[in-house]
Amino acid sequence: MSRLIKAFTPGILKSNPVFALALGLCPALAVSAFVDHALGMSAAVTFVLLMSNILVSAIRKAVPDIMRIPIFIVIIATFVTIVALVIEAYSPDLHQALGIFLPLIVVN
Repeated sequence: MSRLIKAFTPGILKSNPVFALALGLCPALAVSAFVDHALGMSAAVTFVLLMSNILVSAIRKAVPDIMRIPIFIVIIATFVTIVALVIEAYSPDLHQALGIFLPLIVVN
């Protein structure tokens, strides 16, 4: 019985893809009560993903392996900050509605 528990525990607790995907959906689910909030969040996420992927693919050969993850996180955080400032400037109501969930794009 102990061996059976040891065999299933990593799949349930440590490397559960459903759990990891559910954590990634938290910001999207939190702001999806209204269509305009959900569209704002989806536009923000799409912009950050698109721009960060373009920049990361452009500089990936020049970045040393040991610095790759920190630089990529800084790039993503920069685009999230740009999006947050633009939303705050042009749509304060949307910025208020998205609140803390906007910076969580970096985490996901």
